[in-house]
Amino acid sequence: MNETAAVIEIKGLRYGYGRTEAVHDLNLTVQPGRCYGLFGRNGAGKTTTMKCLLNLLRPRGGTVRLFGMDASKHEVEVKRKLAYVPDYVAFYP
Repeated sequence: MNETAAVIEIKGLRYGYGRTEAVHDLNLTVQPGRCYGLFGRNGAGKTTTMKCLLNLLRPRGGTVRLFGMDASKHEVEVKRKLAYVPDYVAFYP
C-alpha cells in the first residue's frame, strides 16, 4: 500500500439495475484523515456506490480503489481495513 494514496478513489463509476442507471460516471477522491458523507434522495445511488466500494456489486464501468488497492483484486486486504453497517441487517440462522 502506498502511504500517500487516497483512502478512496473512484473514477468514472457506473452501475445500473436493468435499464435504470443508479450511478453515472461518479468521480470521488477522499484523502487520508478526511471525512465525507453521502446525501441524496432515495434512489440517488448512495447504497449502490457503497456496495461497489465494498465489492458487493461489480461496477459496469470505472475503477474503485481503497487504500491504493483495487477493491476487486485485493478484496481481503481491503476488507481488513473497513467497517460497514448496512441499512438492513440479516443474520444467518
